[in-house]
Amino acid sequence: MGVLLLLITIICTATSRYRSDCTDVLFELAPCLDYVTDASTCPSLDCCKQLTNVIKTQPLCLCAVFDGTASKLLGVPIDTDRAINLPEACQEEEEELPQALPTSAALRNHIPAVPPPAGIP
Repeated sequence: MGVLLLLITIICTATSRYRSDCTDVLFELAPCLDYVTDASTCPSLDCCKQLTNVIKTQPLCLCAVFDGTASKLLGVPIDTDRAINLPEACQEEEEELPQALPTSAALRNHIPAVPPPAGIP
């Protein structure tokens, strides 16, 4: 699974547009908003389950989280570092998920720096 997400992040860096069907996928990750917007210190079990599902079914849609598209769509500033660390944070919260999620180091090494959306300091 880690290798799969690593390949996806490489593809993300080479792709500038995402299919419109990713909008629904992003909303599936709504349970993760508290964590990726710094409103909570750890992700919920629902968040981790949804993340695992998205990685298995629509992994390319995660590009929208890493490049700022999700932040613009949802109208909230998403902490990219926390989004990248989400798989690791989920592993700490739920013993059942360790084999299903990649490490944050694998993600961080292949995702370019993205400036915050316009209007967000």
